[in-house]
Amino acid sequence: MAKKLCELKKLLKKDLAEYIINVNQPKFVCTKCGRVANEKKLVCSPAKMSAV
Repeated sequence: MAKKLCELKKLLKKDLAEYIINVNQPKFVCTKCGRVANEKKLVCSPAKMSAV
């Protein structure tokens, strides 16, 4: 997946399985839209998530 999840809203309908793989154990959250991802490169404005 080359693009960021923040830009790929249509991926949810088109390829849900791939989307789930990229968000199943999130480590980063986008500070603009709130999406989460396993890899920093998948969100446009990443911030590392920490366990609270």
